[in-house]
This record gives sequence, C-alpha cells and structure tokens, in this order.
Amino acid sequence: MSNIRVKLTALTPLHIGSGEVYEPTNFIIDDDILYEFRDEDFYMALAPIQQKVFMEIVDKNSSDSFIKIHKFIKNNKDIAIKVASVMVRVTSDLQKAYNNKVGNISQIESKNIRVFNQFEIQKIQRKQIKTQADGYAHTGYIVGSSLKGAISTAYQEFIYKKDGANALKEKFQSVGKEMDRNIFREFKVSDSFVTKIGTQIGFALNKERFHYDSHNPQANIKLSTYIEVIDRDSTFEVDISHGRLDIREILQSCNAHYMPIFKSIFASKLNNRDEYINEYLNADFYERYRHFELKPNQYLIRVGKHSGARAVTIEGMRKIKSLISSKPYRTEIREEETTSWLFGESDKINSNLLPFGWVLCEIIEDNNPRGLEAVDRLHSLKIAKEQEEQIKKELKQKEKEALEKLEKEAKAKREAELNAMSPIQRLIDNYDDIAILINDMKDGKIEEFESIKVQLAKEIKVILEKEPRTWENAKQKALKRKEYIEGILNIK
Repeated sequence: MSNIRVKLTALTPLHIGSGEVYEPTNFIIDDDILYEFRDEDFYMALAPIQQKVFMEIVDKNSSDSFIKIHKFIKNNKDIAIKVASVMVRVTSDLQKAYNNKVGNISQIESKNIRVFNQFEIQKIQRKQIKTQADGYAHTGYIVGSSLKGAISTAYQEFIYKKDGANALKEKFQSVGKEMDRNIFREFKVSDSFVTKIGTQIGFALNKERFHYDSHNPQANIKLSTYIEVIDRDSTFEVDISHGRLDIREILQSCNAHYMPIFKSIFASKLNNRDEYINEYLNADFYERYRHFELKPNQYLIRVGKHSGARAVTIEGMRKIKSLISSKPYRTEIREEETTSWLFGESDKINSNLLPFGWVLCEIIEDNNPRGLEAVDRLHSLKIAKEQEEQIKKELKQKEKEALEKLEKEAKAKREAELNAMSPIQRLIDNYDDIAILINDMKDGKIEEFESIKVQLAKEIKVILEKEPRTWENAKQKALKRKEYIEGILNIK
C-alpha cells in the first residue's frame, strides 16, 4: 500500500469540534486562564466539612443549583486550580465577559439563570493521554476524518468537473452493498501527530460578506459565540495511505477547490460584487497571504467548524440556503454563503480578525513504512507537559509583573506622602516608635529642638490621641510621656 507523510501548518485558528462544551460548573477562569476540572477530583480535594456543604448544594437540586455550585467553586478556586486537568489561555475580553456574567456571583443571582447557561464554550478535540502518575494530560490535535473529509470534497469536485455528475455518483456516492465501488474507501488518513501546538479561547464572530456599515461599525457585529481553537502556526504530521489512487492528482484537486476561496478572503470585488471580509482581517495575516503562492509540494485545505459553505460543497452543485428576512421568514438558494465567521479576541471589534480552518499541507516523505502511532503517545504527552509548563511560566511572569507594579505604586505613593509632609512630620515618620522619639526629645537628641518643640509636641499628641490606651488610659511609662508632652504644650 502506498503511503506519504504530510506536514500540516495551521495558517489560521482551527476548531475541530468534539461536540462537547466547557460548562461553568466544571471550570473557573482566573488571570486569563481557564481551568477545567472533574467533579470527583474537586470533591475529593475538599476538607470533610466542605464536602458536606458541597453535597448539600448538589442534593438540593433547585432551580438555582448551578449558580450555587459555581459560587461554591469560586469561593474555593485555589482547590479548583490545583486539581485542573486542562488549562487553556483565554483572551482578556473573554476574562472580562466571564467576570461580568458568571464570575460576578451577586449579578447572576439577581438575573435569569439563562445568563449562566449561555456561558458554555465550544471545545476542540483533545487526546487524553495517561501519565506515569496515574493522571491524564490532554492535547489538541487534528482528527484524521476531518482531513479526509476536506480532501474528499475537493476530489469529488475534480471528478464532477472532469467526468460529470453520473461519474461522481458512481465513484463516490455508493452505499450499502455497493460500498466497494466507492473509490475513496481505500484512502486513509491517520489522526495527526502533534509537533507544535498552542490553544486559546476567544470569540467566533459572524460578519456580512457583501455589506459593511462604515457609519456605524458596531452594526457590523451580528452574532458571536465563545469558542476554543488551535492557534495558527501550530504544526502536525499525518500519514496518508492512498492505495492505487493518484495522490498528486488528489492533492492538486485541493488547490483547485480551496485556493479560489482562500484568495476571495483578500478580494475587495468578487463576481462584480463588493466583498468586505478583507476589512476585518488581521493586518499581519493580510500582508503575509494576500499574494500567497504555493510551492510544488504544498497544498491548501480548509477543515473544521466555520469553514464556510463553499469549502464543504462542490462548485456547480451548490445549493446554499441563505436567509433573506426573519420577519417574514424568507430564504433563497444561492451558490455561495453571504456571511463569514471570523475568530477574534473580543466580541466588540471589527478588526484584527482571522478566518477559521486554513491548513497548509506539505509532503515531507513518500512511501513511508513507519507509522506515527508508536511515538505519538509519548510525544503528545511531552507536548501537553510543555503547554502546561509554558502556562505556569506565563502565570509566574504575570505574578512577578503584578508584584513589581504594586511595589512601584507603593513607592510612588510613599514618595507622594513624604512630599506632602512638613519637616516635622517627616521627622516623626523616621521613627518606628513614638516612645523612642519622646525619649530622644527628653535626652536632647533632636536637632534645633527648642525651636520646634511646641509644633513637634502638637503633632505627637494628635498621633497618641488616636490610640486611647496611650493617652486617655495612659499608665506607667505612657503616663510619664503624656505628662511630658502636655508640659511642653502648657496643658494644665
């Protein structure tokens, strides 16, 4: 059987969905990091008295149970962080959204529970890898079936354009007993082997392709959802077994299908219509890829959620239903989608956005006899640990920067306080103990004492009167100090 190994590079964020979500009762977001944990791990880490309180909330099963569970978790966030099995970066604006909508317990309690339920975050596919310490590490990856589906769509379009609809049906759409006639049944793609990966959680934003309101930019923000993605520039490897099929022809069909769609992202005109997606794009991405040309061993595909209707359908056979109006409800069939989903760090911006799902493929080895499975587990575990260590490193750096900021602010505040003091107040401030200052006054150790003693005594009296035990209820040594200060002020 013929094999090739292919390197995959994410040109834009990828969301290969797992069909699952991060639920607010199983995560907290703190300092721009989402920590997901299992119920049983959190429960077992609680002290016995905390376990009892937690179970009382769970067993009550009232309409606001989720809110109370989350409140309990927030109050014990250090335990939740300690037992977290997944850590993912979130954008600063998503942290703010969490703080306002879910993290603010009193606000949730005063509002409809739907606010709480709506803060579910779409998960990517992750591999769960058993560690040596009987725990689990989790790393994102690209599922082989997603890659095969994307390649299959492009090759079906190639067959359709070359040989017609009947040939396409005969070669691809065979089912049941005729499944053996499906030429792609012997085309197999392994799950990806991770070589470099980053993940984050942000916003999926829906934008109009053919309409842009320059007078009211906020009107261009239609819909948004919370979503986890594999970062651009992440890299993977896969093995492809193609049997008797012409792999070069198949991969060239990917370029024929996907490159026109990719180039349309940067266009200002498409089929004599104004195209506005380029208005929203990240500047670096726009400059890097607007004149993008593939090398001979490179192929372009689009995978995962929010790839767009054109990417997952065959040109010439497309029947894309588009909504014309919601009241009254009317749709029409078109050959292309009218909106596009973009990934952003905020749900309130119209710039610095990226499209979903673009992957560059490069053949790095032909007729490869070695499978990736043997080393995948250990390497994936290494990647997962590296991600965790990187997040911990970033958190330590943030803590260091926060501490330095507090120290700087404290120093500035202290300097301001000193600048606002009179010379006598600064003299008093230099003493850690007022009693020592009074003794130095008695012993004649204060410079130019005779000229400042009355004002100094007034300031000291104000300080001592703040603490009744050393003034109103003065005893023994404190009483003698009180009499000394009153004597200077001629108080009878």
